[in-house]
Amino acid sequence: MARTRVVIDTDPGVDDAVAILLALASPELEVLALTTVAGNSDLEKTTLNARRLVELSQRFDVVVAAGCAEAIAGAVRYEGEGDVHGIDGLGDLQWDSPNVPLHDEHAVELLFRLISEGPLTIVAIGPLTNLGVLLERYPDCAALVERVVIMGGASFEGNVSPAAEFNIWADPEAAQMVFAASWPITLMPLDLTHQASLNDDDLAYFSGLNTEVGRRVADMLEPYARFHEVWYQQREVFMHDAMAVYELLDASAITKQGVEVSVETSGTYSRGATWIDRRHQHANSRTQVGVSVDNATFVELLRTRLSTYR
Repeated sequence: MARTRVVIDTDPGVDDAVAILLALASPELEVLALTTVAGNSDLEKTTLNARRLVELSQRFDVVVAAGCAEAIAGAVRYEGEGDVHGIDGLGDLQWDSPNVPLHDEHAVELLFRLISEGPLTIVAIGPLTNLGVLLERYPDCAALVERVVIMGGASFEGNVSPAAEFNIWADPEAAQMVFAASWPITLMPLDLTHQASLNDDDLAYFSGLNTEVGRRVADMLEPYARFHEVWYQQREVFMHDAMAVYELLDASAITKQGVEVSVETSGTYSRGATWIDRRHQHANSRTQVGVSVDNATFVELLRTRLSTYR
């Protein structure tokens, strides 16, 4: 069976790192590139982190291209930046300088070229700025994209505000363009990703693999668990971004509904909110939203795939 051609658009990010390592360990996927965007950290840090992860996985066939440093409406800052993922975005561990080079194309231009070369699935696990700019420059390219799988949004509760999830809040103008475009979309909102988590037993498992990837994953997840303990009163860590990759590995593993999605780009309290309209559900809707997932099955797959790193 042919592998799915994939670009991961990302702002690593501890849970981004787990998602990327899962994708790079999965033979079903032909990961061509990591394209970076400002989000969990500034663009310089997210790009450095992407290069670190490519080197950690020893997947030197995967290129890293830097994208947009600011949201379409301008730079955004949020209170508590660095509290979730650390100042460097990956738990503030010590890393050697990576040997992975930075690709010479801007992320948007690389995305357009790869779209033009054949069927492509975009896994968007950061703010959607790169995709918004892609649509501004090349509005017809959406018809050529096989699918966009997005981690973002929420129906019931945000995380950066009561109404908004971070990835959408960080660039709602770009998100609105992405949801209005003609490409098929699968959305993994907080309502779903809060059902996917790792616990202390999983951290111990990764550490016990006695591999560099296992140790790094466990070490990155430890401060992430401490944040969850403070914020959610439990150490189980949500695997938000990994759900976007998991969808590509087993489409039947996540129950989905056909919906319509719009994004609030103004509002004193609701900027960045996603309005997920479930009133007219259609199985063949262009936009599908993840509703439920079995966490035990996901964790078993994640453990198995990350154990393949040597």
